[in-house]
Formats: sequence, C-alpha cells, structure tokens
Amino acid sequence: MIDLVKLILVAGDGGLGRVSFLRERRITKGGPDGGDGGKGGSVIFRGNKNLATLKDFKGKVLYQAENGFPGGKKNMIGAKGKNLVLDVPIGTSISVLAETGYAKKRRTFVGINSLLNKDGIRQEKYYLEKEGQAVPERDPDNFYLLSESQFRNVPEAYPEEQAPEKKAGRIGLNEPIAPVVQEVLNAVRDLVPIEVETIRKDGQEIIVCQGGFGGRGNDRFKSSRNVTPLEAEYGSFGEKRVIVLELKLLADVGLVGFPNAGKSTLLSVVTKAKPKIASYPFTTIEPNLGILEFGNYSKTSGLEEIVLADIPGLIEGASEGKGLGHSFLRHVENCLIMLFVLALAETEVFDENLTDKQKAELLYKQLTNLKKELKNHSIKATATPIGAGKKLFEDKKFLVSINKSDLYSKDLIAEIKKLFKRKKIEVIFFSGVTKVGLEDLAAKLREEVSNVK
Repeated sequence: MIDLVKLILVAGDGGLGRVSFLRERRITKGGPDGGDGGKGGSVIFRGNKNLATLKDFKGKVLYQAENGFPGGKKNMIGAKGKNLVLDVPIGTSISVLAETGYAKKRRTFVGINSLLNKDGIRQEKYYLEKEGQAVPERDPDNFYLLSESQFRNVPEAYPEEQAPEKKAGRIGLNEPIAPVVQEVLNAVRDLVPIEVETIRKDGQEIIVCQGGFGGRGNDRFKSSRNVTPLEAEYGSFGEKRVIVLELKLLADVGLVGFPNAGKSTLLSVVTKAKPKIASYPFTTIEPNLGILEFGNYSKTSGLEEIVLADIPGLIEGASEGKGLGHSFLRHVENCLIMLFVLALAETEVFDENLTDKQKAELLYKQLTNLKKELKNHSIKATATPIGAGKKLFEDKKFLVSINKSDLYSKDLIAEIKKLFKRKKIEVIFFSGVTKVGLEDLAAKLREEVSNVK
C-alpha cells in the first residue's frame, strides 16, 4: 500500500506583459498597445472517494501546472495557464518541507486555504532599449527550507534581503526545474514535514500552489511624459512547494490488537469486508476498511452504519518501528474510538500449568502493552514544537473486547470479568467463529460512536 509520497509542485508563472506599439498600414508610429500576460495555472488537490491509495504518484516526483501566456499586440491579454488538478483519497494530509517566497507569503498572510489577490504581489518591471529586443532574464525564484521554529514564529513573509541562507534549489522563469529536482530532494531529505491541511471530503479542493499573475503590458505605463514606454512587467512567479502526502484512514472505529487476536475475523463477520485471514502474524499488512450496517444487528433507530478499520497487528516495540511499526500506528490517529481486541492463544487456553487467574492476567497484560505502544507513539509524534500540546490517543474513547469466547470455560470468563472489573474496565466477549456476542458488541459500538459524532 502506497500511503506516503514526497512531491515537488510547481504552479505556472504569470505571462509576460508585452512591449509593442501600434503598427498598421497607415499608422507607422502608433502608441503603445502591449497586452497583459495571462495568469499561471495552479496546482490543486481534490478529494476523491473512489481512491484508496496514493499509488498514482508512484515513480513521479515533479508536477507542474501550465505557465500563463505572454500578452499580445493590440492590448490582447495572454491566455491563462491550465490548472493541474490531482485527485487524492479522502484522509490525505498535506505537509510542507520547503517553499518559495510567494508560497511563504500566501501561507503567512492569508493561509493555504485562501488566495492572494494581485495587490498582495510585487510585480517586477523589465526595460527594453527598443521594441523587439529580447526580454532580460531575471533572478530565479528560490526554495527556502522550512524548520518548525520558522513555521510557527515568522509573523510575515521574509523580505528578500532577510531570506534564510539555506536554499534547496534555484528555479528561474526561463530555467527548467527538472535538472534541480534531485538537488531539492537531497536538501529536504532530513527535514520533518509540517502538516498544513487534510482532505476530508469528496470533491474538496485545496490550491496548494497558486499560479502567478500576469505582468502588465507597456500600454499600462503610458503617460503625458512617457508616450512610448519601453517598459512592462514580468509575470509573478507561481508558487513552488516540496510537500509530503500521507494517507491516514478516516474511520469511526480502529481495531487495535496484537497479531492473531482476531481483528480481521471480526471485521469479516460484522461487515462485508474480505480481509486476508490466516493463523500467522501480520496476515494484515495493509489497513482494511469495512462498513458495519446496523440493520443486521438492531431494530432501533440511530446511526445506520459506521466504518471500521482493521489496523495491522502490533508487537511490543512497534512505537520504536519494530514489526510493522510507525507505518500503521499513524492510522489509528484519525479514528474516533479504538476497539482493543484481545484473545488468548489456544496453547494458553489449554495450558494446564496456567490457572484461570494467570490466563486473565495475560489478557490484561495484552491491553497494557497495547496502550503502552500507543502512548509511546503519541509521545514521539508530539515531541516536536509543531506537535506540542496535541493528544493523539490520551483523550480517545476506547472499548475492550475479548475474542475466542467459545474456547473459554465459564470459570475462566468469570475470572476475566473479575480482574477487569477491579481495573474498572468493561469488557465485551465475542466469538468470531460462532458469532456469539457480536450483537452486543455492535450495539456498544453504535452507542459510543453516536456519543462522539
């Protein structure tokens, strides 16, 4: 499953304003008639409910919208550059590693969800000695690396003379970006991405890189003192960003448990999902989603359905990256509630050397270890300044279920209930094989999700 990609996004530059003069059969020395350049195309992310991964971005790093076209004679305005619209799955977060000055200015002044108008952009002029002369090249646009301290504390865009010294690449108006792609990627390799937005709805659009504005043609600069202006404007640079896309599941309930606890079995019997199931660890190596429809379990009114996510099995040390580690702990963050799925292995159930009390304690130890891994992941994720104050798991509602109840004796079930009651934790028993207890579990999930939605 491809759920994390790094991209370079380039909006189109605005088109050049034109320097030209009216020349017709009977008018050999007419006044200025250079038109304005067209707007550059923007790079837009759009939520698409039919997508489940970021695989469409595999093998490609650079995405560019079209530049605006130059202004024409007779005050003709240049054509607009085409927008580049990129579809992404619901739940895709957008984080920034580096950006150019214009991108920084928009994010700082109005935010990434709003657009700057032309009044907020400084247009740079160019001057010719005569009509028809080649337009002088201008200084290139620069990438500035983002650090968390910059991101949180900069009150406004850097003035050009105070821009940070570290630059990941130079991209000019007439300079192709492809040769510096690797240079840019190398420069941001060790940076921590800073999340700025998340796609949460089908059809939601976010203009991640706004296209540049067209420059004004020389007709805009005529005056009583300057009847033949040889000046016009460059189009403003389109925004450029190095970003990270990360797909996080947006589910109501996240199923969390160690390998072979029966999460996939539970998902398969209460929803129409068909996860891979077998009796060995890490059968689930990708998160699976399923929809629990309550018409099958309840006659009462309320939520008609909820979305369950089968998060791949954890092991001790997952928060350190062991096993499937960080790549799947991330998916729990966006779930409304967590359902811990515990179960004794059959060897433990039928081990005559273990008392019922010891077996109950094994289940409770599973729960404490799962919570420990989630807590450790939360601490690591919030240790940076940008994550300070966030609580990824501490405030989440959780339920505890115990699978394979068909294998447990009445005495063992009583011992388990006794231990968890003493810990003030309600447990729900079920069997993924016989389906006993599923109706009670579904009703409890419905109640808890309704309370937090």
